[in-house]
Amino acid sequence: MKKSGVFLFASALLVAAVPATADIVEGRTTNDRPFVTGGIGLGEVDRLKQIADKYSLQLIVSSRSGAYLADMQVAIAAANGQKILDTQLKAPWLLVDLTPGAYTVSVAHPGAPTQQRKVLIAAGKRERIVIQLDVPADTAKNPAPAK
Repeated sequence: MKKSGVFLFASALLVAAVPATADIVEGRTTNDRPFVTGGIGLGEVDRLKQIADKYSLQLIVSSRSGAYLADMQVAIAAANGQKILDTQLKAPWLLVDLTPGAYTVSVAHPGAPTQQRKVLIAAGKRERIVIQLDVPADTAKNPAPAK
């Protein structure tokens, strides 16, 4: 009985160490398309991977060393310049369901040059963008989990 008690205690500690998915934030773009952000902790990353197929664009932001980043400004504009999304991300993952078309994705983080990527969203397809920013080493301390 003592071994099972130790196992239960250790299991409880592991569960407590993984943040709940409550930190996954849902929202709507300016043209009423759904998006979610998250990715702090393995629990959130696993949950986002499970729902990623429902979204046409997956954006992941990290440092060049591979550490996930947070607290960055992300903007998505349509080819005609219309802002679709302009938000402050508190986590490294963004899933957004964009309508088919051409878009520009911009990511700004304090201390790093803004980066832009062009992306073409096709009907029924999912695009994945990984943006790696040049940030000071002390800004990015947690390496991204293995894929």
